[in-house]
Amino acid sequence: MRRMSWGSRTCNQRNKARRCHLFAGSGYAAKNICSGYFLSGFSPEIMRDQALRGASSTLASVSYDLNVEDRRVRTKLYGLFERHAVYTPGVGCTLLPAGEKDAEISLSPLPELKLPADEAWPMGQAATDLDPDVVAMLEDAFVEESTEAPRYTKAIVVVHEGKLIGERYAEGVTTETPLIGWSMAKSVTALLAGLLVKDGRLDIAAPADVPQWSQFENDPRAEITLDQLLRMSSGLEFEETYSAATDVTRMLSLEADTGAYAASKPLIGPPDTIWSYSSGTTNIISGIIRRQVGGTLQGAYEFSQERLFRPLGIRTATLEADRSGTFVGSSYLYASARDWARLGQLCLQNGVWDGERLLPEGWVDYLVTPTPTAPGKEYGAQFWLNQNTSDSAKDRLLTKLQEDAYYMGGYQGQVVLVIPSENLVLTRFGFTPARNHGVEELAAELILYLNSPNAAR
Repeated sequence: MRRMSWGSRTCNQRNKARRCHLFAGSGYAAKNICSGYFLSGFSPEIMRDQALRGASSTLASVSYDLNVEDRRVRTKLYGLFERHAVYTPGVGCTLLPAGEKDAEISLSPLPELKLPADEAWPMGQAATDLDPDVVAMLEDAFVEESTEAPRYTKAIVVVHEGKLIGERYAEGVTTETPLIGWSMAKSVTALLAGLLVKDGRLDIAAPADVPQWSQFENDPRAEITLDQLLRMSSGLEFEETYSAATDVTRMLSLEADTGAYAASKPLIGPPDTIWSYSSGTTNIISGIIRRQVGGTLQGAYEFSQERLFRPLGIRTATLEADRSGTFVGSSYLYASARDWARLGQLCLQNGVWDGERLLPEGWVDYLVTPTPTAPGKEYGAQFWLNQNTSDSAKDRLLTKLQEDAYYMGGYQGQVVLVIPSENLVLTRFGFTPARNHGVEELAAELILYLNSPNAAR
């Protein structure tokens, strides 16, 4: 039987949903205050008042203790429900299980990546000549029009025809500030899986390498393929609603091993018959990747850095791990807005970078091909799509934009939007509690301008 964390026992055995909710909430606060401070440089007050309050009014009551010297954060709700998160250079902040206060996370970071000072983005750090009209268009995205529904926009970067033509940042945010992508990490996990497909170490059509499913004879989950996991069509039970004691809340805020927790869920239907958005399946994939590259956090870290991030000139990316040492591939990747744009540009270029094919040929096409079980053609393999739906009662997700648009999308308005027909990549970041980030409208305005005679050439 899988060993449960203390927080899991609280939820399962005592069946006290309120208690579970408060332990999870305190853990969510500890993790996000820790990452917000040590990775992004945001004060705990900004994290509490913008990022946390937007998630739940309960979290506005969190008390915290930030220990800069020991690189850790302790939180409590209502003076109880204590949780701890620790920061480790190279792998960011790790949330400890409820009841655990100290941990030593072992990682040897690679030397800092140096980029040429005389080359422009994306391969260098030279100053970029931005289009002043594009920069002016970005201003409105930082204006707060409503105190009821604030945007808290932090960064926007616009890339057209491979050139950075516009960017703007909130106060305290720079071109080097790592920003959380939330579920955009899912798309990057799919890129990492593609590297292993290219190596011949993974086959998307073969049963997925998940030890829990091969322990017992005739476990039907052992037939689930990597393709079905990537496409959210595994048939596994997983409740993706952010409230007390739901699967995703428990996985991210209570469980020590996110992938093992997701893999423990039963089937609710045969694989490839049901589409159900699930952060759990992405963390199962993250565990598969780790096992394929040696089974250690160090190996997974070096693989992601040396095979994906560094070849793109990405200096700021941090994939954060759970307590078991597996990257939380569903949710916890931090990188600067410019570095996220590099990832979008790699997709736009079909996996080729600086003349070298990084991803297997056809991999990006695979990722943005609609999943057959997705009801409105809105999802590929860890990417959101904008294709015309076969259901006449449903609209495309982004009705103002081209049908070939696709995007990485994350909680609170994190977006890397790619529109191949316009040769355009747009990244946007913020702590936006409601869907009022305005990315679709901004992209439509940019396209109108870029196709006009007034556009800078």
